[in-house]
Amino acid sequence: MKGVSPLVASVLLIAFTVAVSMIVMGWFSTFVRGTTANISGATEEALGCNVAGINIEHIYVSGSTATIVVKNTGFVDLTVSGMLANTTGGSCSFQSITLPKGGVGSLQNTSCNIISQCAHFDRAVVTTNCGGVSDTVTTKSYVTVGGQACS
Repeated sequence: MKGVSPLVASVLLIAFTVAVSMIVMGWFSTFVRGTTANISGATEEALGCNVAGINIEHIYVSGSTATIVVKNTGFVDLTVSGMLANTTGGSCSFQSITLPKGGVGSLQNTSCNIISQCAHFDRAVVTTNCGGVSDTVTTKSYVTVGGQACS
């Protein structure tokens, strides 16, 4: 019984090694491109969030309608959402809005019956799609309830 000659065995080994290497290179190339795109997107968002800022300008409550006026003080567009809380632990959430850089907008909730007078206000909080970029107001001078400015 004869085996495969050393020359043929070497050629087969080299061919197999090259084939496996090509498969691994193809997979690795696709993996690197995908990872690079993900990192690039995350880097752009992180850099954008470095220059992001949000301020609560004023809070208006009239009956069951509550409005939080916010200003985007940063240099990137932001998605903003908010929450209003009273002194007894009640709260109202607000639908998210998109604010362009430098823009002013209003978060509104038409079924927020938790604040009927200035003394009931505890806090307003707005958050953004940029982690760590938010604003909280606990000072009543930012609040108007039923047309009456709080102090």
